[in-house]
Amino acid sequence: MTTTTNGRVQTKERVSIVTVTPKMAQDWLQGNVDNRNLREARVLNLSGILERGEWELTGDALVFDAEDTLLNGQHRLSAVVVTGVSARFLVLRGVPPKAQEVMDQGLKRTLGDQLQRRGVSKYASYISGALFWLHRLEYSEATGIAHYADPSQRPSLRQLLKLYEENAELNEEAPRIQPINRILKVRPGPTLALYHRLRKIDDENIDNEVEIFFESWKDGTGLKSNDPIWRLREWSVDDAAKRHTRGRAPDYRFAAYVITAWNKWREGEPIRQIKWVYTPTTRQAWPIPH
Repeated sequence: MTTTTNGRVQTKERVSIVTVTPKMAQDWLQGNVDNRNLREARVLNLSGILERGEWELTGDALVFDAEDTLLNGQHRLSAVVVTGVSARFLVLRGVPPKAQEVMDQGLKRTLGDQLQRRGVSKYASYISGALFWLHRLEYSEATGIAHYADPSQRPSLRQLLKLYEENAELNEEAPRIQPINRILKVRPGPTLALYHRLRKIDDENIDNEVEIFFESWKDGTGLKSNDPIWRLREWSVDDAAKRHTRGRAPDYRFAAYVITAWNKWREGEPIRQIKWVYTPTTRQAWPIPH
């Protein structure tokens, strides 16, 4: 809608809240003629959120210019089409086309930000990283594979916050793994997730064994060269030395090595090196801690 003032054409913006059906979303996407490339992984992620009933109305609007060209919202509308699930959106029409140049420039609210709102302060980064890895460990143990097979299987913010509510012990555990992170320069998030996961093993002596394992990993006292913990420590030191280069192992390999060393240690089996093979041609199943 436009109005004319002193011979100048002005656009009149309109705002509404609309329950967008798959048919409406499909029609609106016809106006998606001047946008960035569609990211399939983002559509799959949003599709999972819609299917799980996690979608909430927010101030992040679907945006159209005066000619009904879609300027913002193609991934959300595509998710509605893919899933067949209707969703409520704020809809803004009549925006100047040039406004698209500055969209999506805001500072994203991270999982760490949401944890701080829940009273987590000092160790928010540790715990946010651990929550991602707790979800990934559950997935890998259930499927036997190291990576999410599909981007839509990655956890949403709601899923991670639910994990936090179910695993509040992370607040007490985070300070316990800080010394090993400081000394060996291991990864805080995965390390905390592994510490938490090992303590969940069904064994009345497990807490004591976890403490022994992590303490020995940290300082190496009394270990022999064929001890699984010694080999893990040796590998950790070498890996940490590469942390500012491209030679450092990916997080999933770090996690798999810790679990492998833990299993060998509990079995009392000496080793010459930690082995867990995951290459394009040879892929071992994800190790499950016991």
